[in-house]
Amino acid sequence: MTRRGDATRTRLIEATLSVAREVGYAHASTRAIAQAAGVAEGTIYRHFPDKASLFFAAVLESNGPVVAWVATLPERAGEGTVEGNLTEAAVRLATLRDQIMPLELAIVADPELAAQRQRAMAAAGTPLPGPPEAVAAYLAAEQRLGRVRPEVDPREAALVILAALFGLAADQSIGDAGPSRDRLAAAVRLLVRGIQPTVPAP
Repeated sequence: MTRRGDATRTRLIEATLSVAREVGYAHASTRAIAQAAGVAEGTIYRHFPDKASLFFAAVLESNGPVVAWVATLPERAGEGTVEGNLTEAAVRLATLRDQIMPLELAIVADPELAAQRQRAMAAAGTPLPGPPEAVAAYLAAEQRLGRVRPEVDPREAALVILAALFGLAADQSIGDAGPSRDRLAAAVRLLVRGIQPTVPAP
């Protein structure tokens, strides 16, 4: 992509976040986003295949440090403990709560957005883009080291872990601060005890 193209993509992401803050993802139209970015509506589709891809890119790229750390998770295989590494990932991903939750709710409420995400998932051959892939790759690496049971599907396990995180984030009783580290650690511990081998790897 050219420098001009990069600048346009950045403007589109900034405009998406701005419009979503004002009206919510469910009401953030591509026309309003293009207008806020100062481009033609068709320009969006030269950078993103669909509206759902634009929304997810806006959330993930605006939280670059968190996403970048989670992307390094597979490199941490064999270091520390599986439980400790996944707890740290959960704590960092929990900071995305205020942006991911409204987007997920908008996708649930909008059949076209949901369909767009399903098409993207099918094309990519992975359940979800970004952090889920990193967590799955990490679990696969730990599995090769014997620190995750061989019959566990890393991709399914990653989705279960992230679904638990999403569920905690949706719990209204925890307030605006989101789930505490202790609560996240307890959830990860509950899940990890089921994927670790009975006899620890040497």
